[in-house]
Amino acid sequence: MARAGSLAKLVQQGTNVFARSAAGPAAQLASEATSSCSSRASAVLINVQRREGSSLTTTSHDSVSAVTKSLLLDTLGLMRRFEKIGLTRAQSEQMTEMLTEVVCTNKEKISQQFVTKQALEKAILEQESRIAGFKGEVAKSQELHLASLSRDTERLTNSLEKMRAEIKYEVDKLSASQRLDLNLEKGRMRDELQALRDKSNEMEIKMDRETNALKAAVEQSKNEVLRYSLSMILALMAAGLTAARVLQK
Repeated sequence: MARAGSLAKLVQQGTNVFARSAAGPAAQLASEATSSCSSRASAVLINVQRREGSSLTTTSHDSVSAVTKSLLLDTLGLMRRFEKIGLTRAQSEQMTEMLTEVVCTNKEKISQQFVTKQALEKAILEQESRIAGFKGEVAKSQELHLASLSRDTERLTNSLEKMRAEIKYEVDKLSASQRLDLNLEKGRMRDELQALRDKSNEMEIKMDRETNALKAAVEQSKNEVLRYSLSMILALMAAGLTAARVLQK
């Protein structure tokens, strides 16, 4: 029971180690070909360990380091730990082989879910190329829009200048017409005023002439009345003197 618990604990530790290693960047995950090579390399490593035991040369240590780095699992250390907890060499090799197969299988499945560094870099380059093309299209569109806006602005400016010139011409024309009409009206009113003034002078002269004639007629009538009165008085005086002489005789 204790040995089974120790095996379960080691399997759990191996799984946790692989999970922590797999949680790194996607660039650290190998492709399917690398997984297959790692599986074969682990089998070769176990066979070498079986044949030669723990007396490994410098070359074998290098291969162990390479396989361990590729598999993310130290098979030799794991097998030794199995042996330390009381397993035999064959059992340790079987457990190590089983764990290696599990790790490689999980690694292949995870490799299918993640992309490689080369694919990621290629996708990044493609996206950068698309972004650069989009920026170029946007810049070109902005230049075309700006040129069109400049042409429209220039056309509107010319239209406004032309309209301003036409309005100024019409205003000047209307002002000149109004000034001409005003001058004509002033001349007509001046002529009418002069005609009224002449007519008034003529009537005044006529009234003066008639007044003088009337005065002359009144003076003449007054003189005639005086003469008639004097003649009547003289006639009455003569008649009275005649009557007085007759009465005296």
